[in-house]
Amino acid sequence: MIRKVLALALFALTLPSFGAEIDRAVAAVAGQEATFTQRFTPKGFKNAQTESGTVVFGALPMMRWSYAKPEEKLFVFDGNKSWFYVPGDRQVTVATLTDARKRDLPFLVLGNPTARNRSFVVKERGNVTTLQPRDAASMIRNINVTVNPSTHLIQRLEYSDREGNTTVFELTGYHPRPASAETFRFTPPAGVQVVNAD
Repeated sequence: MIRKVLALALFALTLPSFGAEIDRAVAAVAGQEATFTQRFTPKGFKNAQTESGTVVFGALPMMRWSYAKPEEKLFVFDGNKSWFYVPGDRQVTVATLTDARKRDLPFLVLGNPTARNRSFVVKERGNVTTLQPRDAASMIRNINVTVNPSTHLIQRLEYSDREGNTTVFELTGYHPRPASAETFRFTPPAGVQVVNAD
């Protein structure tokens, strides 16, 4: 009996954990800055709308996305709130990151193993991890994450939504970027309109 229990325990240790590669990727990007290119392809279109800039990762869900082209804008996440600032519009939109909102934002999905495995079926094949929502009504239809097998850094994240649109993020040029908690907060400049999305 004891031998059987030990055999089962050893067998369990050899089984892959759900999202193990994603967990390594989340740990690897923390404290890093990267250059990103984002391509959004609306349903029914072949040509993508392309934007680019830099991103600073804290311990997910803390992130700071600074878009440079074609228009300056900023997305900041501190884990509880998000700020979306467009200097050209002189407006910032502030939102509370509820569990429902986090499920609709792929990079936030990755950073919470418990919620991720509760809301998505996670499958790993080589250096690509696929996440499929358990709820058919989910805003996200699928997420594919490609990581560098040697560094575990995220190279590409692609997802589609229930409207049939596709978004791809490609990340390159990683380098260490220690950041304080203030990096992941945003104070609107004087004269900027603040819109509460809650």
